[in-house]
Amino acid sequence: MVNITNPDEVVTQAFLRNVDLTPFGFKGSLALITLDNGMDHTRPNTFGPTSLLKLNEAITAAEQSPADAIAITGKPFIFAAGADLSALSMLSERDQALQNSCNYCIYGAS
Repeated sequence: MVNITNPDEVVTQAFLRNVDLTPFGFKGSLALITLDNGMDHTRPNTFGPTSLLKLNEAITAAEQSPADAIAITGKPFIFAAGADLSALSMLSERDQALQNSCNYCIYGAS
């Protein structure tokens, strides 16, 4: 597998916290995942390989928590702009992209 991690990727972190729902008239709790790249709203969250791994880790932790539900939100003003395309310049052949794409979807990072 070709490593397409880009050293210039602005990593979007996935912060997990438990929210008690009883003050809102519900029983149980919510696992709330907040996406944030640490920059203001002029630099939206994006998903590169490292960011997707962070999101996967947060979802896995939320699934293993005692929470009754999981929600994902973004930093103020924006959820996410989409894929971080900065690593595309590191790919020279279509097969490299397909191989990396399948490995991340099925196996996570290796």
